[in-house]
Amino acid sequence: MKVAQEGPSAIVIAHRGASGYVPGHTIEAYTLAYNQGADFLEPDLVMSKDGALVCSHDLTVTRRSNAARLYPDLVDDQGNIKLMDLELSEIQAIEITDDEGRGSYRLMSFQEFLDLVQRLNAGKNRMVGIIPELKAPGLHRAQGLPMEAKLLARLLEAGHGDHPELVILQGFEQESMRRLGEEQASPFPLVLCLGKNTTPEDLISVAEYCQGIAPHRSAIEDPETGATTDLIDEAHQLGLRVFPYTFLDEEESMRRYFHNHGVDGLFTDFPDIGVSARDNP
Repeated sequence: MKVAQEGPSAIVIAHRGASGYVPGHTIEAYTLAYNQGADFLEPDLVMSKDGALVCSHDLTVTRRSNAARLYPDLVDDQGNIKLMDLELSEIQAIEITDDEGRGSYRLMSFQEFLDLVQRLNAGKNRMVGIIPELKAPGLHRAQGLPMEAKLLARLLEAGHGDHPELVILQGFEQESMRRLGEEQASPFPLVLCLGKNTTPEDLISVAEYCQGIAPHRSAIEDPETGATTDLIDEAHQLGLRVFPYTFLDEEESMRRYFHNHGVDGLFTDFPDIGVSARDNP
């Protein structure tokens, strides 16, 4: 299943929304990313105590929030509160700020995220896609909170089965991706997230159950020397699409990855700059 095309039609993925401008995983971040022209919005997903999927990169919360004041009995030795120890209603009561301690934001449930995407796409002349990432699904499963079936159920209930080209599922854990593809028979393409060191043998294994990879950007281009690898060619030969992560406000770098390296898309905290880099060789 082809996820994206090379060259000018490669996709810009809003990493946690437009997280370079406002706190990620918030309605403000996702709405801004849509308005800036992102092709796909990325929600990282964790699970609450009562089994709801929540948009969050971290498994814990307290930093830049009032969580410790709200739930002092749940603060651990590191000063954190595990999101899986909170019910969804408790998570929704938490207020977070930006890095400077300004503003008031809150994390979204995955259902709220799906509702937002539906509203953004309604009546518009373009449709934004979504690329959810399951965070630590093995740990959640060990705590009695399996994520894969819940993710697919929510997507299908929201009608995304009618537009599978607008959904990509991603994750770092191979077992979870295999569960999505083999046990859950995902109708959506799967992308395995990889680190800096990826071998041809790794790609051959990934191609057995995934349609793409999301490698660290340094697996394609050395950040110090600028030397490039054969990763993209090797992946494309196996039918794998390539979506490196993560780019900041680096228009020239993103332009190079789009037009010189030929990635199929990339993750960026600054979707507007990514769109400019892609559309202006």
